[in-house]
Amino acid sequence: MRKGFLMVLAVVLVAAMAVPAMAEFSTSGFVRIKEHVEQNYRGFALGGLFILPSEDPSTASYVEQRQRFALNWKGENAGAAAVFEIDFGAWGDSAYTVGRNQGAGFEADSINLETKNFYLWFNIPNTTAKITAGVQNLTDSFGGMIFGYADMAGVVLSGTGPISYRVGAAKWQERSNLADDDVDLYLAEVKFTPVKEAKLGVDFYVIRDASGSTSPGPISGTTNLNLNTLGRIFNDYGVGATDFTYDPSIFYYLGVDGAIKAGPVGLSGYAFYNWGEIEGVTGTVGGDPVVNGSADVSAFGVDLRADLDAGPGKLFVEAAYVSGSDRDSEDFESPIVGNNYALAGSFPLTSMDMQILLPNLDDINASAALAYDVQNKGRGIMAIAAGFRMKFSDTVAAKFGAGYLADVEAPAAGIDEHSAIEVNANFNYTISKGMDIGVYGAYAFLSDWESYTAAGVATAQDADDIWKGYIRLNYAF
Repeated sequence: MRKGFLMVLAVVLVAAMAVPAMAEFSTSGFVRIKEHVEQNYRGFALGGLFILPSEDPSTASYVEQRQRFALNWKGENAGAAAVFEIDFGAWGDSAYTVGRNQGAGFEADSINLETKNFYLWFNIPNTTAKITAGVQNLTDSFGGMIFGYADMAGVVLSGTGPISYRVGAAKWQERSNLADDDVDLYLAEVKFTPVKEAKLGVDFYVIRDASGSTSPGPISGTTNLNLNTLGRIFNDYGVGATDFTYDPSIFYYLGVDGAIKAGPVGLSGYAFYNWGEIEGVTGTVGGDPVVNGSADVSAFGVDLRADLDAGPGKLFVEAAYVSGSDRDSEDFESPIVGNNYALAGSFPLTSMDMQILLPNLDDINASAALAYDVQNKGRGIMAIAAGFRMKFSDTVAAKFGAGYLADVEAPAAGIDEHSAIEVNANFNYTISKGMDIGVYGAYAFLSDWESYTAAGVATAQDADDIWKGYIRLNYAF
């Protein structure tokens, strides 16, 4: 007995002595609950989570919940990270089932764990360079207009210093490893920081889309989509089906981003140009037959933001413009974006902190917006927002904001450009370290917005305004 005890003790001592050489482990995450009351705030997955408002809508109320946790293993020059998530779309939704975004019904007991990221990283010896490989989260330097907070499998090489860089490639879709039918992203960024208060970047991205050899149907599912999603605008107005195949196509994005701080004022912004060609289009587009057709892509976007330390709080003003497609043009003049390939592949302009006009970074499953991406179903966008945030004490803070959104081009012949004005506010109280409770509200005044049927087709009636409010509980650890 004594001999066995001594053997166990020896094993424990050896393990304890080995701990310093093992990887350091840490975890972080949050649990977030939102209790919603809202009217006319509804997105259609088949429409890309764009809000399609209606006349005389019912009021919705529900509670949603998200829990996300990250695991990090860190050695001296290498490590790994994993991010997992469990979402409950609505309390009381279902139980004893298998599937994501559900399982909060009576008795629960569902299988609903999502893997967001899992990747390794290592530093290249004697350099400032780092390689990250695996499923990871990436965002472009254009505020998420092309790909934003998007999970993807790839390899990225990055380096820091007065001249920093990021280059890499990611696989968005692998349909068959025996055919050229994938969708790939390539990225290259260089950032210059001559002084601490200034930064200038040059950014180049390429999307190679060979997925058009087969059509997934007009707008089916939430992932493995392709350029058939350009038919969303026709779907809104019941013009006709969009179902086509096309040859491998390449889309290029070249832009700049920068920021400068002078005293209490900070300025930042970015601009890009997107070009390419969709070739060999065969099938139907908006109900019209096409055989071996083509369309040039020629689009641009620009954003400018000012931040100001204004007395007891912080003020921002931000404006953005993204080109839209003229319905009489044979070219496509709105950018190709990640949302053409997955439901939320791009997540733009979250810095404007809108609740209805644009997607919000704090969204869980009830995520929708009047313009869920800057392509905006080919219409482009013009947006401006302002906000003021103030801390009244170490535990109490509030924010007030307003924004304007409009189409750059009309959605269809004989229909005016949509526009909307949003006002929003929130109040947050920190109960203890990591634990916050907040009250949020937003109202959007719509102008020239059609009422949509339950099937998501526009009618001649005018839609009612949109409002939403929710109580938010959040524990971060």
